[in-house]
Amino acid sequence: MRTPVAIAVGALLAAPSFADEPAASTLEELRRDLGALSQRLERVEAENAYLRDNARASRKELAEAEVALARLPAIEKGAKAADWAGKVRLKGDLRYRHEQIDDASQANERVRHRLRVRLGLDAQVNETVKAVVQIATSGDDRDPRSTNQTLGEGLTRKGIGLDLAYVDWAPVEGASVQLGKTPYAWQRVGSYFWDGDITWEGGAVRFARGPVFASAFGSWLSESGSGADASLLGGQLGVNATLGGGTTLTAAVGYFDVGSVQGAVTANSSTPTCAASKVFFGGAQGNRTDVVGGCRQLRDDYDLVEVLAKADFKFGGLPVSVFGDYIRNRAALDGDTGYAVGVTLGKAGGAKTWELSYVYQDMEQNAQFGQFVDSDFGSGTTYSKGSVVKAAWSPAKNWTLNGTYFVNERVLPGPAAVAETWRDYDRLQLDLNYKF
Repeated sequence: MRTPVAIAVGALLAAPSFADEPAASTLEELRRDLGALSQRLERVEAENAYLRDNARASRKELAEAEVALARLPAIEKGAKAADWAGKVRLKGDLRYRHEQIDDASQANERVRHRLRVRLGLDAQVNETVKAVVQIATSGDDRDPRSTNQTLGEGLTRKGIGLDLAYVDWAPVEGASVQLGKTPYAWQRVGSYFWDGDITWEGGAVRFARGPVFASAFGSWLSESGSGADASLLGGQLGVNATLGGGTTLTAAVGYFDVGSVQGAVTANSSTPTCAASKVFFGGAQGNRTDVVGGCRQLRDDYDLVEVLAKADFKFGGLPVSVFGDYIRNRAALDGDTGYAVGVTLGKAGGAKTWELSYVYQDMEQNAQFGQFVDSDFGSGTTYSKGSVVKAAWSPAKNWTLNGTYFVNERVLPGPAAVAETWRDYDRLQLDLNYKF
């Protein structure tokens, strides 16, 4: 659109001259000057329009920048949350179990259903420190060898307990220090010398470099304000060797000193008054006891040496694992030896996978501290022997069906082995296992 100045200039150029004697050349120059002025005015108007458009765009960009700036704290908070989530890993599992127990020492067979739930969290604190916390269903009577809860107890709420809580510090590659309520710090095989549900309370140092691995550990079993604390101190040294044809061989020797348990009272009584040590959560669990001053006490000390070996290889395209385990209590007066052998064919875990295994174990009365032995084999006592047959099948990833049958014999817990009476103890477990 032309401005009023341009219109006026145009009108002036088109109007007739009222001067009497104007020079023609002067009029032509004036017209040229006015035309140039008009073009300059048009250019100025175009530049002004461009500046107005840019100003509007700048104001829009400024408003958008102000909005983004206002959102910055939320963005930073979200970034921090994403960074935290990347350092934390959740894991868990749920198991539903049908169980039948045929104990020759009991009048009736027992049938029950049991539930186990575990939920854990691993948090990477920094480059060398990790914190681990895990909760689990608290076993019946808070048994440290079980995280099972039996169903059919009047619809009661099931207890949850602190299963793991420890810090794991790895100052250098291949070495770590764990403090708190920790998992096993030593290598185990498929025997039933140790119950897998036990979590230890103390500390451990672990090392692995090339084929060599080692650990040293200590755990409180009971703390006393008036006497010596019962404890477990020990260490293990072993090797993982890869042989030809994909065969892997693992061998280790371990030493375990169970301190301040010899002479400890194993059972409560009112006449006379006897208070059991906190380390005995269900009696002596098969270990030899004597009555001293009217109180039943543990007879032996427990200085344990364990030697184990395991070979993993393939046969006909299937994974095979074979193991042997030997334990001896160097401080026992008698009944000081235990051994186990086993084989597993296949490997359950992935979708449509399966495995079969067989274990035979013989545990003399004082070969192992009774509080540590597996709670399922021989009813969780020493002085037991027999077989375990297990089958597992995974119809889908993270879902496994297990069947385990214990065909055992045991001598009932007593003060001495004067009259050995072996009694049958059979146990069938059918499990549905889910991992997440």
